[in-house]
Amino acid sequence: MNNDLRDVVFSGIVAVRDRLMSVDNAIRLESGEPSFDTPAHIKEAMTKALADNHTHYGPSTGVKPLKSAIMKKVSEQNGIDYLDGFDKIVVTSGGMHALYCTMQTILNSGDEVIVPQPNWTATTWMIRLAGGKDIGVKLKPELEYRWDLDDLKSAITPQTKAILINSPHNPTGGVMTKADMAALLDLAEKHDLYIVSDEAYEHIIYDETHYSIAAVAKDRSTKVRDKIISCFTFSKSYAMTGWRLGYTTCSSQEFADNMKKMILYTINGVSTPSQYAGVAALEGPQDNIFTMRDTYRKRRDLLFDGVNSTDLLKCETPPKGAFYLYAQITDNWSGSAWDLVNYLIDNYSMGSVPGDVFYDDQKAIRFSYACPTEMIERAIMSLKAPKKPVSA
Repeated sequence: MNNDLRDVVFSGIVAVRDRLMSVDNAIRLESGEPSFDTPAHIKEAMTKALADNHTHYGPSTGVKPLKSAIMKKVSEQNGIDYLDGFDKIVVTSGGMHALYCTMQTILNSGDEVIVPQPNWTATTWMIRLAGGKDIGVKLKPELEYRWDLDDLKSAITPQTKAILINSPHNPTGGVMTKADMAALLDLAEKHDLYIVSDEAYEHIIYDETHYSIAAVAKDRSTKVRDKIISCFTFSKSYAMTGWRLGYTTCSSQEFADNMKKMILYTINGVSTPSQYAGVAALEGPQDNIFTMRDTYRKRRDLLFDGVNSTDLLKCETPPKGAFYLYAQITDNWSGSAWDLVNYLIDNYSMGSVPGDVFYDDQKAIRFSYACPTEMIERAIMSLKAPKKPVSA
């Protein structure tokens, strides 16, 4: 067996999900799976692609119609308007594959990557499997889950290779400001660092504006811009989690050339019909994005008010983006975060994820409000009427 895989653990989210699979009428607040179906025009594009026999090998880094649609989208929506060719766009099998291939492309053994703490579990193992070391820097609740710049500065060492950002953020819903990104670019320039930007939740943002750090860097030197790798996915914006479609952009020719090798020797290219569905997603009606976002906002507000009406949990400010609420566990609960997660499953058939899974050292749990609204309502009713004394 591969020695590098011996210490890799399965996600705690999967452990919670497996428990809930055996529970009737479970309240699924553990999963980042949109409750919406993929829009009809996207499914129709897939059907047409099959009828038109787009079922053969395509270019390993993506078919031209999709790359053209992506180029237009990132230029007009994200402000990344300085890519000089389609080869700077690499189509991947979902956003997770984009991040995995990116880490494998830029990291050597012993390189350090600064990551948010708490942090989505998967990126930690992507870094470690690439031979790197993840260095967590705490996001500050008092800053609405953003970094304190001095904390970032103090974490940089001669071994630091990259900084990973995820805005809007999983699991906290925090959103970086444009000023945050400008300050981060100053640090990256000073220390010659890569910035890997995970923008999976770019369209799920409520009271702020989403900024792509590659756009904030457009007036910086080529040296700075060439070290910004932006990772995107169709999964959340278009409710296409099962389609496994994502992409990266980076202005560096060196990165593009080496990223192609990672694609070639992992998947040799994304499903061709899925790519034509991606064209329809980007070029077709966009109203579904806003409908979903507005629904998530209503669910967020319901859950935020509901959580703060309990004795067990508190959340200081509503999440700014994504579809997660990260709640602090009050002193009324004497056990661990895992104890509370199991208590919620056992007594209410309710899913959640402990902060431990996200490498957080504070007592907290994450709820997802990507689930149907009626599940949010049932969850709130259950939390307000505990079946047992509040204890571990």
